[in-house]
Amino acid sequence: MTSNSPEHENPTASGGRPVGPDARPRQGAGTGAAPTSSPASASSTPASTPAGTSSTAPTTSTPAKGGTTPARGGTAPAKGKKPGKGSGEDWNVFRTVVVLVGLVLAAFGAYYLILGTAGLPDTEASPANPTLESQFRFFSAMMVGVGAAFITIAIKFQWANMLWLVCLMVFIGGIGRVLSWAFSGTPNYVLIILMVVELAFPPALLVWHKYIAKTSDLRREFAQRG
Repeated sequence: MTSNSPEHENPTASGGRPVGPDARPRQGAGTGAAPTSSPASASSTPASTPAGTSSTAPTTSTPAKGGTTPARGGTAPAKGKKPGKGSGEDWNVFRTVVVLVGLVLAAFGAYYLILGTAGLPDTEASPANPTLESQFRFFSAMMVGVGAAFITIAIKFQWANMLWLVCLMVFIGGIGRVLSWAFSGTPNYVLIILMVVELAFPPALLVWHKYIAKTSDLRREFAQRG
C-alpha cells in the first residue's frame, strides 16, 4: 500500500528525480554550493585584502616620506651655509683690520725705539735729555708689544676676549696725550692726529667686534630654526 504522505514522496523530490548519489553533487553544485563557496570566498577576500593593503601601504607612504625628508634635510644646510659664509667674511675683514692696526703700532714703536726722541717732530734743535730719552725708548718698546698683541689676537682668534684689554691700553695712551696737551701746551699736529685715533679707534673696534658676534649668533639661530 502506498500513501500520499510527504514521507513517502521523498524519493521523488525536486521534480521527480530520485534522491541518490548522482543527485547529491548536483545539489552541492546547484543549491548548496552558493552558501558553501560564499563563506570561503568571503574569508579569502579579507585575508587577501589586508595583505594587499599592508604591502602597498608602506610602499606608497615610505617613498613619500623619504622623498620629502631629504628635501628638508637638503635645504637646511643650504640656509645655514649662507649665514655662516657671511659671518665668516665679516670676521675675516675684522681680523685683517686688527692685523693692520697691530702692524702700524709695531712700526711706530720700532721707529721710535731706534731713533728715540730724535724721531719726534720739533725736537731737532733741542739736545736730548738722557732721562727723557730712556723713558721714551721704554714706552716705544711697549708700543711694539701692543702692536704684537693685536697681531697675535687676530691670528689666534681664540684670544679675542683679550681684545678689550689691548684696546684699553691704547685708549689710556690717548688720554695721556690729552693730559700732556692740557698741562704742557699744544703738541705737533702729527701727535694730535695720533691722539684722535687712539681715543676713537679702540672703542669703535670693540663695538664692531660686538656687532659681528651678535650678528653671527642671530644667523646661527635662524639657520637652526630653518
